[in-house]
Amino acid sequence: MATEKEIRELRRLCEEYKLEGREILEKFTDGELAATYNGIGPEAFPDWLRKCIDALHPSLEPVAFIHDIEWSQEDKSPFLFAESNERFKRNGCKVAKAKFGWWRPRRYIVMNQARRFGNVCGIFGFSAWKSGKMKTPSRTGAEKEEP
Repeated sequence: MATEKEIRELRRLCEEYKLEGREILEKFTDGELAATYNGIGPEAFPDWLRKCIDALHPSLEPVAFIHDIEWSQEDKSPFLFAESNERFKRNGCKVAKAKFGWWRPRRYIVMNQARRFGNVCGIFGFSAWKSGKMKTPSRTGAEKEEP
């Protein structure tokens, strides 16, 4: 679970980079988003592992932020699943291009990792997407576990 301060920074970065899908964040308070966002990696990963992945890929945190909120929504259609994963890849490339010049190898590493993460979600994530066993924002700010 993120702090509200971290959520405000992630919101700011999503706006700064003009990431696709950032409009979804407007539906929720910082507290609701903090209860939902778990970092890069599936809910099934232990916290320490997600923190390690976040530390290795800090540029992709705002991308994962939007992705997590999309995955917490009620519409579980295969189309939206695929679109969310493709958006992750596009947003990852957008962040890489904004943060790193074309001459910097880091730019291409971040772009490649975004592509990989999006592909892994697409291959292995559909059962988690469909099951709905993710934290979802509630209107009271408290997290709830979906069935």
